Amino acid sequence: MRKFLILVLILFIILAVLGGWLFKIIFVSQKGEGIVKNFIVAQGAGASEISQELKNQELLDNSFIFKALIWLKKSENKIKAGEHKIQDNWSLNKLINVLISGSSIENEMNIIIIEGWDLRDIGYYLEDQGIAKAEEFWDIVGYPAIDYNRNLDLSRPIDFSQDYEFLKDKPKNISLEGYLFPDTYRIFKNSSVEVIVKKMLDNFNNKISDEMLEEIKVQGKTLHEILTLASIIEKEARQPEDKKRVAGVYYNRLKINMALQADPTANYVTGKKIDRPSLDDIGSDNPYNTYKYPGLPPGPICNPGLDSIRAAIYSEKNDYYYFINTPAGDMIFAKNFEEHKQNRLRYFNN
Repeated sequence: MRKFLILVLILFIILAVLGGWLFKIIFVSQKGEGIVKNFIVAQGAGASEISQELKNQELLDNSFIFKALIWLKKSENKIKAGEHKIQDNWSLNKLINVLISGSSIENEMNIIIIEGWDLRDIGYYLEDQGIAKAEEFWDIVGYPAIDYNRNLDLSRPIDFSQDYEFLKDKPKNISLEGYLFPDTYRIFKNSSVEVIVKKMLDNFNNKISDEMLEEIKVQGKTLHEILTLASIIEKEARQPEDKKRVAGVYYNRLKINMALQADPTANYVTGKKIDRPSLDDIGSDNPYNTYKYPGLPPGPICNPGLDSIRAAIYSEKNDYYYFINTPAGDMIFAKNFEEHKQNRLRYFNN
């Protein structure tokens, strides 16, 4: 009887020690410094593969117990694929629960739309970020330099004018170019293109003040006309202090029905990013080409920043009709063609 009691006592001690050891491994924090690391669970990855990668990143002390717990919980197929934020001293129990629940998955990301980007730039950027194919984006917002009245074989983009009053002036036969406000946006990684576009339109609505809209109205212009000119200013003026003067130049030309002859409009048609378009480029038969067609193009050629928009509204009154951008980045203005020729000879020898 005494031997039996001793055996029971020994067994109890062993079980207590084993239980304490298991409790410590499962529920007590692992070794670590509390550092948060990004951990990616690949689609279809099994417990062995996941545990090995956790050990490689020093996020797991005991892979055997990890796999055993996954098996006991019947959770191997419940671990969420994606990018998790994992702390290196979490207990095994917390680590597994987090991987199963997906509560640590980094579901959000920033996208940065740069001032002066056009729809081509934004489409390719969204594709590079793994958010959507460029064509999917263009199908929704419209393709660059396209007049849908002249391209009847193309399906028209989504009409957002029912949701946004400021789009009432925009012709329905062109894209949303100019209205996707350049900024940093926080989005969900699985956001649809339409949701992202609406974020940009909402931001545009917030950035254009009532004061600006009233001034546009007083001048007898439309917001669409302002944005169209602002987009050209965005591409032409490299320094903020030059924007209002460039706006004045273009308004002077418009007043006398003089062609704008803006190089960026030719680039918009061809998709090129060059300082000086070729003769073929400026001869392209497209309404956005201001060498070929007088007046403003049908719509913006990029998505301008607030400085360019304000420059188009509050332009400088001047007597200039010409300007050049020098190789050093300066803008030189001229009041007549003879002055302009002299400036070209001085800086470009032509």
